[in-house]
Amino acid sequence: MLVCQVTGYKNSGKTSVMNELIRYFSKENLKVGSLKHHGHGGEPDMVEGTDSQGHLESGSVISGVQGENTTQLTISMPLELDELIQMYRRFPLDLLMVEGYKQAAYPKIVLIKNEADLSLLQELSAIIAVGTWDAKMAVNLDIPVFDMNSLETNIPALADCIRRDL
Repeated sequence: MLVCQVTGYKNSGKTSVMNELIRYFSKENLKVGSLKHHGHGGEPDMVEGTDSQGHLESGSVISGVQGENTTQLTISMPLELDELIQMYRRFPLDLLMVEGYKQAAYPKIVLIKNEADLSLLQELSAIIAVGTWDAKMAVNLDIPVFDMNSLETNIPALADCIRRDL
């Protein structure tokens, strides 16, 4: 299973890039998994009043529900990214797209929204591509730079970067 991250600061377009890449690779019949880091503090939203939520409230550290075509697991304990990736490896996936986890060492696409974000290019490792709203900000880079204003048209080239560098 290949792993690729999409990183950047809040409101940099991470979710948009993730969704476009997941759609693109899924249309190519790749089995794609996704994992998002909830980096805004607090806990992700949980559905109140469900039996599985009640199990968690009663003290279960993992609660699951199986529907006709969907299985949902909620784990009530912190896990490291590598532990989560090991869980994903148990499924027949071709690609795992990870949103966030800036400091992890997996190949990553870094999204730059303004000049202050340029510091990410010095701080992060394993950068395979950069997405920006102002191409002038990312001149003189030795890695591919993509115009986020034309995201849909740039997705095939960005996908090629992922394939080539993974």
